[in-house]
Amino acid sequence: MNDLLKNILAELRVETLDEFDRNFVRKAFFDRPWPARRMDTGRGTLLAVTGRLRRSLRCSVGRASLAFFSDAAYFSIHNRGGKIPVTTGMRKYFWAMYYKNMQGVSFSLKTRQAANKRSERGNRLAEYYRSLALTTKKELTIPQRQIVGDHPKIGRIVRETCTRNVQEWIGRNIDPKFRKMIRK
Repeated sequence: MNDLLKNILAELRVETLDEFDRNFVRKAFFDRPWPARRMDTGRGTLLAVTGRLRRSLRCSVGRASLAFFSDAAYFSIHNRGGKIPVTTGMRKYFWAMYYKNMQGVSFSLKTRQAANKRSERGNRLAEYYRSLALTTKKELTIPQRQIVGDHPKIGRIVRETCTRNVQEWIGRNIDPKFRKMIRK
């Protein structure tokens, strides 16, 4: 009976981790799309820019349970949503990004506008970081971009995996014993 539970948990671990990994491709928690970024930085989807969060997703198997976790510090705030305090370190980072993005910006003297599309995007991005650095807010709100959690699709995967494993176990362990009893 222990081997049945171990097989079920091992299969569930693989299948649920695959489904949660697909959330990064879907850019949604199964059928609920993640909120868009406020500012398009041109680097891709927020949770997939570096891929660190996706690679850090892990699952541990307990006696009769699975636990999903990540060593990325920002995993829980993105998975649940919430507020984070604005620190002086964050303001320094925002100023650094502002100056970095202003370096490549060129202006037309006649029109007093960005000279080309690249400069226009860099200018918008620089202004975005400037506004973050100058914000008077004490907290920033991080919208929920759930990656791991309960969903009807996970329930279906659990049901199918349990049913399949129990049927295989019955076929291997119980059916042969009944056949021997019938022959006697």
